[in-house]
Amino acid sequence: MTYYLPSDYIKQDNHLHFLDQGLSFVHQPDVYQLAIFVARRCGASRIIDIGCGSGEKLSGVAYEFEILGVDCAASMPIFRRTLEKANWLECDLDISNPEIPEELFVNSVVICADVIEHLRYPDCLAKYLSHISKLSDFIFVSTPDRDRVRGWLDRGPPANPSHVMEWGASELLRFLRSSGFSEKMLYGHTVNNNHNLANTTLLTITGKSAHPSGQFKLLKVAAVIHCFNEMDILPEVIHHLVRQGIQIYLFDNWSTDGTWEIASELQQQGLLAHLERYPAYPTDNFQWASLLKHTEDISQSIDADWIIHYDADELRYSPWQSSTLVEGISWVDNLGYNAVDFSIVEFRFLSNKSNCNGPYESSLTHFEFGKRPGHFLQVKAWKNTQRVNLVDSGGHNADFEGRRLYPLKFLTKHYPLRNAQQAQKKVFIDRLPRSQLEKTERGWHTHYDLFADAGSIPGWSRDELIAWNENLFLTEYLVQRLSGIGIVD
Repeated sequence: MTYYLPSDYIKQDNHLHFLDQGLSFVHQPDVYQLAIFVARRCGASRIIDIGCGSGEKLSGVAYEFEILGVDCAASMPIFRRTLEKANWLECDLDISNPEIPEELFVNSVVICADVIEHLRYPDCLAKYLSHISKLSDFIFVSTPDRDRVRGWLDRGPPANPSHVMEWGASELLRFLRSSGFSEKMLYGHTVNNNHNLANTTLLTITGKSAHPSGQFKLLKVAAVIHCFNEMDILPEVIHHLVRQGIQIYLFDNWSTDGTWEIASELQQQGLLAHLERYPAYPTDNFQWASLLKHTEDISQSIDADWIIHYDADELRYSPWQSSTLVEGISWVDNLGYNAVDFSIVEFRFLSNKSNCNGPYESSLTHFEFGKRPGHFLQVKAWKNTQRVNLVDSGGHNADFEGRRLYPLKFLTKHYPLRNAQQAQKKVFIDRLPRSQLEKTERGWHTHYDLFADAGSIPGWSRDELIAWNENLFLTEYLVQRLSGIGIVD
């Protein structure tokens, strides 16, 4: 079998066995961190590490999960010393599959990190992993990317004496799919180790809860939006939500820039399920707590299966490129989850393009990950079966009894400051003066304070931002966007 490698590729004939013991750095740190993050969120009872080596990377969670380590005879004594209470199974993965009872994969997360490149016959293990992906909620498979580690012209044998063969990204995907892996599996790159942090490890994520599959009912999902002076971006946001299959309940907080008039036109076009001015009268102060409570109240009367607490300057997506927001939420509901978390990427206008105008998704081309503490828990979508609490968290975390949070994060593309003129007005007229009362009483609205002393917002330099490319973002920042791991060092 060619394993989808180049026809002239040379394998390693006499590879050495590798033991990950006594190293000064950790291989695939984010693969294990992501697997643990997901296991915690999905309520897994067990982590199964196929090709476990020494077991050191799971030593910190041995008290949380039942650990089952699978590896060859040479690794087992080290693993058993490292994780004394863990279960273990000796297996030569090159000649056989582990004899694990199928019921153990239920409510389990499986890790197979940098194993297949050590095998002479990796198709046996790949087919086995494909089989158990129908049983286990999430399976994480990683291997070095030959093109990134060795260069595009490399045809083997691997420079690493412990590797038999190495794949490029497209070769690996073809090999795994030919072994039965889903076409919809998530894939991308992550860091190879915690020493040089090179993004040279290929990572695939599959499993019965990892991506939409089969038939499921499309649900009614409604976005509740409170907006104030967002006329330049509102039409773009509304049209995006319609394309994503979302019903829109819009409450204008007495805008003064023409937002209400534009919203009225959008309602006449049939794009809004509801439009209303709220509160009853204009207010001098920004009353965010009152608006959040209104979202809590109004959600209970909306005829929708799910609610999204939504801002008028953001565009949201499911984690799967081929699935709309309503499809992604419907799939999550089908799995039995009742809440969704979001990762935030903040788009910025460049200092040399301070007059940038919409549509902003195409014209604002540089971003940074949201790094404030509140950005790492953004539970803003929930199944509409009971009242949620938004006020206590300032709208960041919809809390309710019996919440079951889907492990992987959805995506929020945030466009708060879009050009110099809009940013100047939003920060120094619409926000800072009107938010002082709640800032004093609740400690909210501090994120624009860094601009207060400057008196202006000149824009951002390219050097401090990341250029946006959708396909590259989805793969290069796979772990970051799905979990937030790796955003802050």
